Amino acid sequence: MKAYCERQGLSMRQIRFRFDGQPINETDTPAQLEMEDEDTIDVFQQQTGGARETSCLLVHSP
Repeated sequence: MKAYCERQGLSMRQIRFRFDGQPINETDTPAQLEMEDEDTIDVFQQQTGGARETSCLLVHSP
């Protein structure tokens, strides 16, 4: 999560991550979330009013 924000030039306070509609915390692991290869994480930029921008991350487990 931190690496994604750094690459995008965003603060962790500006971004929300969700997996299967549930919020993801910075301390959550793929195993805790029962993620599998090719699962995606939804990324939302926090905004006040208006439409929000979204993107997706594709997860690959080693």
